[in-house]
Amino acid sequence: MDLSPIDPNEKTAAEEPRELCSNCSKKMAKKGSFCPHCGQKRFEGRIPLKSLTKKFLYKVTNLDSQLLRMSWRLWIPARVSLDYFAGKIKQYPHPFQFFFVVMFFFLLVFNKVTNNGIEGFHISMSDEQGGTPTNQAKKMEQVKNDPSLDFYAQIERAVLMGQIMRAYDSLPPRLQTPAVHESLKIILDQTHKRWASQVDSTFGEQLAKDSLHMNLVNRTVKIAYTDVVEYTPDELIARYEIKDWLGKILIRQGLRSVKNPQELITACIGSFTWTILALVIAMAGVMYLFYWPQKRYYVEHFVVLLHLHSGVLLALTILMGLDHFFPLGDLWGFVGLGIFVFTWLTMKRFYGQNWFWTSLKWFGFFLVYGIGFAVFFLLGILVVFAVF
Repeated sequence: MDLSPIDPNEKTAAEEPRELCSNCSKKMAKKGSFCPHCGQKRFEGRIPLKSLTKKFLYKVTNLDSQLLRMSWRLWIPARVSLDYFAGKIKQYPHPFQFFFVVMFFFLLVFNKVTNNGIEGFHISMSDEQGGTPTNQAKKMEQVKNDPSLDFYAQIERAVLMGQIMRAYDSLPPRLQTPAVHESLKIILDQTHKRWASQVDSTFGEQLAKDSLHMNLVNRTVKIAYTDVVEYTPDELIARYEIKDWLGKILIRQGLRSVKNPQELITACIGSFTWTILALVIAMAGVMYLFYWPQKRYYVEHFVVLLHLHSGVLLALTILMGLDHFFPLGDLWGFVGLGIFVFTWLTMKRFYGQNWFWTSLKWFGFFLVYGIGFAVFFLLGILVVFAVF
């Protein structure tokens, strides 16, 4: 037996202190370069440029390859969903991640298309009066830069004309000569014609009513144009004795939408993402009931619908971009038909039922989907209108 004294300064391997992970502050492994708890590599306080560049390029190229691979495979019915549940998860980006990326570009293009459609509506009358396609760009630019084409600007001008007439009536009799009256009449007539030629007949009819009709669900309030221009929404609420909270909201937001309609449109477009997501969540529950005998998890239906919507929205984004340069016209009808057929084939391939039951459930799916879309979209519009 070795009875030699033990050196107190000597420590066994079990007693040696272990390095702490710089990320999670837990003990690193005795051997190896990675933390057994969070997986981060041992950090020595320095990051070489070569290492940083290598990691960046890997992340970018890996994400790009995943996005490109998923983009074209989404257009093969149920291909991505079948791969995903077969365990090929690393080949594709996360379903949520890809859905929001596609939705971002879809809303970006859709917003552009919507803006062009609104501007085109204002120039349609001038096109009918002899305009040519070659002048389309110039007219579009004129619409963008001319505030006179805005409905609220027309209200302000109508109020201004009324103020001019009242100012003339308040002049002393010695200044209200026939010559002055005739000159003022000619000026106002010419100005009115110039303003009226810049808006369509709908605006002209609304201006002729001399009041703004606000629908408060249970009643309609007529607010004089002069009051719309001169008073704030809160002052109008007090002036017209709006007592209920819903009426107050409708007055405030209604006037705001009149003064800045594009802001309301942009807000409604922005809410489209949450409308679609809420619809996917609800429809996954419907599919869960449709395919109850297959004993699938709810998340399976949810992921399939995310992939389905991502593929459809990606296709629509590309087609809307092409339509901007090469108008598709009646071909949009075939696009709609293609979406129906693609959904039908996706359901057939993923769930594997015969054509009869697939067709029956496909019909029920779109019936419920149409009702659900109308409900969720209306709720989204009401929320946006209340808070935007």
